[in-house]
Order: sequence, then structure tokens, then C-alpha cells
Amino acid sequence: MRLNIPDRYLDLAPWVIATLFIAGIVHVVSVLLMPSVAPRDALARLTTYVKSAAPAEGLVLLPQMAPGAEMLPFEDPALAEAVCVYDLAKGPLRVKTSVDGEDYLGLSFHASAGRIYHSMTDRSAIKGKIDIVVGDARQIDALASADEGDAPPPQEVRLTAPTKRGFVLIRSFAKRPSDQERARNRLNAITCQRFDLPQG
Repeated sequence: MRLNIPDRYLDLAPWVIATLFIAGIVHVVSVLLMPSVAPRDALARLTTYVKSAAPAEGLVLLPQMAPGAEMLPFEDPALAEAVCVYDLAKGPLRVKTSVDGEDYLGLSFHASAGRIYHSMTDRSAIKGKIDIVVGDARQIDALASADEGDAPPPQEVRLTAPTKRGFVLIRSFAKRPSDQERARNRLNAITCQRFDLPQG
């Protein structure tokens, strides 16, 4: 049996396909652009909270997750969280702590739109210590220039951030609800502060 399709439908077919194709592209582009154009992205929410919680720069503990009051998406009630919001225009950032090998500790480094550009756990510690310096390309180059000579090689990990502003999200695992206080104390032991580049 031969299928008889009117010519007018065949004439419309390319237009329908083109419309669906363009609609698909617009949808994908809008989803990808959403984090950078959203007025209340993760950095904006965290900056507001940090300014209200602590006037000085440094690490700030986030409130324990409660249903309907999550500050960040995909929060886990078994994790205690802290954040360090930074602006590299004021200088590079150093994050330091020691690890015991028993308590999980995770660090993720986020650009201004919230995209993760580096992450690590306590298993990446060197000799039981985590020491990370975050800077822009010029700052990291200045640190590398200061290393030249007979000085021993630096022990810290150096990260070049893709944007001047961003944040470090640090999570500590509480095996049981009763361990939440210990996990939060673990976060309080972390230093997260700006420092001045060596003069040379």
C-alpha cells in the first residue's frame, strides 16, 4: 500500500525540523548560561552569609543542613560544611590544615559562577598536611620567581584560579549524628587566609 502524503506537508517538513533544531539549541544554551546569569548564584548567597556571620576574612562554618533551608544544592546532613570566600584582587589565598587519616575531609575550589576547578580529599595530603595556595596567573608566577635560587622547593600545592573571585567549600564527614560537633571542630582547625606576595 502506497502512503500518499500531500505536498503541502512535505513543504512544511524542513521548517518544522529547523524550528525544532533551533529550539533545542536555545534550550541547551540557556541551561549552560543559567549559573553565570543567575542573580543569586552560590557565590552571592555565600558572600551574603559570610558577611553577616563574620566581619573578618577567613573560614566560616555553614549552618547544619535543615530540610527546606539548604544554602547550597545537594547538601548532605552527614557532612559539616565551611566556606572561605576569596577575592584575589586583595592577594593570594592559603588554605592549611593537618589530617589524621581517619576523618574524611573534602575541599572543592569554585570559580565565581560556582564551577569547580579543583577538588581534593584528605587522601591527597602530603606528609599529613594540606597546604594549598590559590592565586591568579600573575600571583602564581610571582611565587615561582621567588622560589628561584638555593631555597628548598615549596611544599604547598599552587592553583591558578580561573576568576578573581570564588570560594572554597570544605566538608567534614560525621559518621553518626553525635559526631557532628567533632566534624565542626575539625573544620574550625583549618586556616584560610589571604597573604602578601614576597617582595622581590
